Parts: sequence; structure tokens; C-alpha cells
Amino acid sequence: MRRLQLIPRRRSALARGVTLVEMMVAILVLAIGLLGVAGLQAATSKYKINTWARAATATLLSDLSERIRVNPLAAGPGFTDPLLENQPSTESKFVISGTWASQQEDDLAITQDCSSATCTDAERAQYDLKKWRQNVRATLPQGAALIDGDKAEGISLTLMWFDKEQAKAEAETDPLKRTLEKAPVCSSNTTVGMAQQSCCPSEAAAPAGVKCARFRFVP
Repeated sequence: MRRLQLIPRRRSALARGVTLVEMMVAILVLAIGLLGVAGLQAATSKYKINTWARAATATLLSDLSERIRVNPLAAGPGFTDPLLENQPSTESKFVISGTWASQQEDDLAITQDCSSATCTDAERAQYDLKKWRQNVRATLPQGAALIDGDKAEGISLTLMWFDKEQAKAEAETDPLKRTLEKAPVCSSNTTVGMAQQSCCPSEAAAPAGVKCARFRFVP
């Protein structure tokens, strides 16, 4: 009779052991990869609010400039106004003042709808400003704005919004503990170049966590 040759069990057990180790290594590599993806999503979310707000400022700037161009007599005197007849030299009605905090409490209800009723230039400017400020609140987180200037000098616009991700580590010993960071205050002596576009005017009294974007245009 032919004798059967048995396969040693040690080799089979060794093969199964090597496969298990490879699976454990693969799971470890996959876990590290998933942690990296989670970190990337967290970093993306951190800058999402600011990126979205910056994109919205361009639309708000365009909206305001068009409203002023439609009603130029309410934007104050311009360079060509003295050459034209029946053009009153008055101050611009397109002005928004007040601190960031006080603007959060402003009532922006429309009392006179100039889209369906006949309005004067000043009434139309007031209506347009309220409609525009409603858009600012709806588009930017706790949005507010400052507007000054006129057609001759140019219109200065500052858009403000709250960004909870504008924070920094409180201390090197505890980097996980973060506090809201205050935006730089505009200064004619120290704020130059690109810094002028992101500083907050002193009259806005912007608290920590508020970001500003500044623009200037001639209607």
C-alpha cells in the first residue's frame, strides 16, 4: 500500500499568521489615511466661511454701485455737476455710520416702497440703502457696513462680518485652547498696501472675531 504523506500543520499556521499581520498593517494604513482626510475636511471647513464671505462682498459691492448710479443726484455733487442745470449740491444720502454692535440692532423694515411708489431722490436713496443692508445681513454672518464719501471724492465702503474661525492659540502650552482674534484697526500711519483692504475702521469698534473688507469706487 502507498503511504500517505501528511503536510505539516506548522506551515499552514505560519501562512495564516502572515496573512493576519498583513491585514492588520493594511487596516492601520487605512486608518491613518482616513484621519488625514478628516483633518483635510476640518481645515477646509475652517476657511469655508471666510472664502464664502469674500465672494459675497463682490456681489454686494456691485449691487451698491449700481443703486448709486441709478440715483446719482442723491450721491452728492460730482465733478461735472456745476456744469449742468438744476443739479443741487447736497451731501450724499448714501451714508451708513454706527458701530458694528449698534448696527446689529438696527431696524431695516421698509416704510416706503419706492419700487412701486413715486419717491424723491432722497427717499429712493433711503429705500435702496435699507434693501441693500437687508442683503448684507442675509449674505454675510451678522453682516454690517460703513459707507461715506460722495461722487466727487469717491465712495468708501467697509463690509463687516463675524467669522468664528478667526481664532488663534491662547498659549503655546495649550495650543488646543483658542480665542477669537481681533482684526487690525485702520491707521493712516501704519496701514499700507494690502493691509488697508482688510483692516477695520476705528469708528466701527469691531470686536474680536469680526473681519472687514474695504473698497473704494467712483460712481
